[in-house]
Amino acid sequence: MIVDRQYMGVSKRKCIVWGVAFLSDGTVISVDSAGKVQFWDSATGTLVKSHLIANADVQSIAVADQEDSFVVGTAEGTVFHFQLVSVTSNSTEKQWVRTKPFQHHTHDVRTVAHSPTALISGGTDTHLVIRPLMERVEVKNYDAALRKITFPHRRLISCSKKRQLLLFQFAHHLELWRLGSTVATGKNGDTLPLSKNADHLLHLKTKGPENIICSSISPCGSWIAYSTASRVFLYQLSYEHDNISLRRVSKMPAFLHSALQILFSEDSTKLFVASNQGSLHIIQLLEGSFKHLHTFPPQSGTVEAMCLLAVSPDGNWLAASGTSAGVHVYSVKHLKLHCTVPAYNFPVTALAIAPDTNNLVIAHSDQQVFEYSIPDKQYTEWSRNVQKQGFHHLWLQRDTPITHISFHPKRPMHILLHDAYMFCIIDKSLPLPNDKTVLYNPLPPTNESDVFRRRTAHAFKISKKYKPLLFMDLLDERTLVAVERPLDDIIAQLPPPIKKKKFGT
Repeated sequence: MIVDRQYMGVSKRKCIVWGVAFLSDGTVISVDSAGKVQFWDSATGTLVKSHLIANADVQSIAVADQEDSFVVGTAEGTVFHFQLVSVTSNSTEKQWVRTKPFQHHTHDVRTVAHSPTALISGGTDTHLVIRPLMERVEVKNYDAALRKITFPHRRLISCSKKRQLLLFQFAHHLELWRLGSTVATGKNGDTLPLSKNADHLLHLKTKGPENIICSSISPCGSWIAYSTASRVFLYQLSYEHDNISLRRVSKMPAFLHSALQILFSEDSTKLFVASNQGSLHIIQLLEGSFKHLHTFPPQSGTVEAMCLLAVSPDGNWLAASGTSAGVHVYSVKHLKLHCTVPAYNFPVTALAIAPDTNNLVIAHSDQQVFEYSIPDKQYTEWSRNVQKQGFHHLWLQRDTPITHISFHPKRPMHILLHDAYMFCIIDKSLPLPNDKTVLYNPLPPTNESDVFRRRTAHAFKISKKYKPLLFMDLLDERTLVAVERPLDDIIAQLPPPIKKKKFGT
């Protein structure tokens, strides 16, 4: 089978086939750089039909499991849907027809997927778009809405609170920055000038083509660890005034091939590594070296690796969760499994252990939040009340998952959490809002008494000032650090999209 090198009557020097699908009836579907979707008979090698759908490359293809429809993505940012339909209403003969074009991308659509109820596309514009097929969605509710995901649903930034450092993870390097500071004062909402600018301390580049999977900096700022697809790296940092020195710790354990998540203990004496084989490793950090303390093997009956970790501030408990498995809690002191949180149908997106109480707070992809007492091995009374009353419908309809949970050291009733578009403080001492209550920014009149304000207040305090929000955490009792990534900055760094000739221009 040889693709046609002719495009709009002009001979092209080279035609590239970007994707091929082989159907069970022997039909071969190809997409190529001439902007064509072509159907071939695999038995005879002949071209059956050709569709010219774009003035640029057709770069990706995905077929539904039933092989009755498929989706392709183009370099113009358009996604086309093809369906196998009957030629006439009473005919058994069927043919492939282009039914729906979708323009949700500005740049190349490099990959597509076809689920039973949706078309999924990913482009150079950094967007992952989920477009539901309305004829296949049983209930026309919020779950049938278009979803556009811009940022990964995991943290790419870690923080050293003691030294006020931020470690930024990129595909092939890490950057370490010291936060700026100010001595100015002002009222709530003011932007204060910096008396000392942020300092770029370190640019750590990986060797080889492998991407960085995960990374972390210790709370004391003296250790950096990261993992690629094949190795785990550990570095020790030393500080002298404004100078910083870096030393790699050699001879890491042979069993640490790759990690999905890396986490340091609060006192920076232990390193917890969730390997891609499902094991959890505890490493004791010494001056310039390490010691392997223990390995928790995968739980029986599971083959899934743990991709989320949380350690208690006192260092006694370690919580781990995979994308679909339950949350397991281990005793670091006794080096054994302590308990397993009751299974839930939706994956965990964030988890953290509160100081003092050792309550484990878990956020799931359906926007439910649970609080589980590790010492008592049961859900807390507050969590039971939340499940009994239910969350506000606007809270449950949010698009983006919670990616981080933290706690205020002096306010044990507060839970701090954020997603890409909001920062929220849940005050467990206040009542939950019902569906008739205003969820976002419920600010009563300033001239009302404190008693009235408290009566009308509810547990959720939400701010949407910073977005898209990649990172937010407390540095100390009075300082909060937030990292936002404006979409305009990302778009400015992208290659220019393919220009389309418009009529009359």
